[in-house]
Amino acid sequence: MSNCDLLIRNCRVVSASGITERDVAIDRGRILALTSDSSSMSPTAKIDAKGMALLPGLIDSHVHFRDPGMVYKEDFLSGSRGAAAGGTTTVFDMPTTVPIVTSAELFREKVSIVGRRSLVDFGLYGAAGVRNVGEIGKMAREGAIAFKTYTVAPPGDRTKEYEGAFVTEAGQLLQVMEAVAGSGLPHCIHAEDDSVVGYLSGRLKSEGRMDPLAHHDSRPNAAEAVSVYQSIAFSRATGARVHVVHVSTKEAVDVIRAAKAEGLPVTCETCPHYLVFTKQALEKMGSRAKYNPPARSEDDVEALWRGIADGTIDIVVSDHAPHTEEEKRMDIWGAPPGTPGVETRLPVFLAAAERRGLGVQGTVRLMSTKVAEIFGVDGRKGDIRPGMDADVALVDLKARWKVRKEDLQTAAKGTSIFDGMEAVGRVELTLLRGVVIYESGGAFAGPGTGEFIPGPKAVRSSSSP
Repeated sequence: MSNCDLLIRNCRVVSASGITERDVAIDRGRILALTSDSSSMSPTAKIDAKGMALLPGLIDSHVHFRDPGMVYKEDFLSGSRGAAAGGTTTVFDMPTTVPIVTSAELFREKVSIVGRRSLVDFGLYGAAGVRNVGEIGKMAREGAIAFKTYTVAPPGDRTKEYEGAFVTEAGQLLQVMEAVAGSGLPHCIHAEDDSVVGYLSGRLKSEGRMDPLAHHDSRPNAAEAVSVYQSIAFSRATGARVHVVHVSTKEAVDVIRAAKAEGLPVTCETCPHYLVFTKQALEKMGSRAKYNPPARSEDDVEALWRGIADGTIDIVVSDHAPHTEEEKRMDIWGAPPGTPGVETRLPVFLAAAERRGLGVQGTVRLMSTKVAEIFGVDGRKGDIRPGMDADVALVDLKARWKVRKEDLQTAAKGTSIFDGMEAVGRVELTLLRGVVIYESGGAFAGPGTGEFIPGPKAVRSSSSP
């Protein structure tokens, strides 16, 4: 065998094709070989991974790193440090920053700004709304990884973050979905029906409801189910590749399961907070546990796990959405929704999955391999095999520990709802294209180590004659 830059020895490789005991050779940022006999190799550097599992670098396709425009909540440096510490080597950041990413020009500007800070590779969403349908194709050519549309309006004081990304009328949503379908990229839908949420919120406020469960009651299961059904109907009409984000209800799971059986191009995700918490979290933690859609019932939690087991739910993401402690201390109507989770996604999920008999290979599929497939980067990311980017995480799967908010990297560590939770699997080392970007104990690579990962539309365009 030839020489290589790095040899990771004695590791339990967890990949899409199985779990094997192998040495992994890395050269010039890519996986060179997986071998059971590396004695003939002369690597520049070695890592002994005995007793550890080597996972493909995780991909979190749903983060809000608040950069640019709201860096007092988070920026790409602190956000990507959290990602690296959690074994995530690639993130896809939502367009709801200030300014919101509604044009090719704003897309280019954001790439330049966050690229100087990111430790991990990153892709960017474009916002898809009625006012910018003419920019959707342009953003796809600039390298958008996907497009995002909300079917519920934001509070008035946060309109500047969302203007151009929310559509509350059916005809307008159809128009936007036609435009995104033309790009060939996933259309990610935040599915909550605006009219249902608006009606119930107004009624509950008029009744004087200020208890934390008012948030849950203002956004019932039906609000999600109606919007999911509508989005799937428009997928059927337009051919759009609908991806339903943060699914939280049994009704939505049932509708998506039926759509997949029909053969429609529909995928979906859920998050650890929907898999481990119920609405009682609101009673216990108040506004700190406010996120959209809200935490649900035990029946919904069980339906989500069934959806994972039968493949209806494709991936598990964090929906990392940081806010300041002052903001999260506001009353249940005033506090912004969202919770940080990019760093805790893997260990919190592993702990819950272990109790349900889901092994680490299934976790890799949900957090890396399938994410890469949905978003069109599976030629580079999401697996450990020759030719792939050498993005890997070395994990001690025997480790049992508790999440401590003070140890987290996010700027919003004080608002974590996972503080004190049981965790399984400690990330000891994270490598991006063969370079160590995180080492247990808090050693990180410098800002700007990560690279922009363009979506497949841009890749095809740049490779055309």
